[in-house]
Amino acid sequence: MNTNSTETLPQDEAELITPEQLAQRLNVSRRCLANWARDKIIPMVKIGRICRFDLQKVRAALAHYERAAITR
Repeated sequence: MNTNSTETLPQDEAELITPEQLAQRLNVSRRCLANWARDKIIPMVKIGRICRFDLQKVRAALAHYERAAITR
C-alpha cells in the first residue's frame, strides 16, 4: 500500500476527521459537536469509543440550517 502524502482519495471514499479537527474547522467546542451529533443535526461515525466525522457530510447537514440574509 502506498502511503504517499500527496495521494488523494477517490470520490466515493470519505476522509474521516477527529472531533478536535472538526471543532477547530467550524470554530465551535467539542461539547457543541457532541450535542449536535446527539441531536442528529450532524452525522457521526462511531466505532466503539472512537468518533469521527465526514467533513463533506457535516457541511451538507449544516447547510440545511443556513438562513438567508434579512434585508430591510
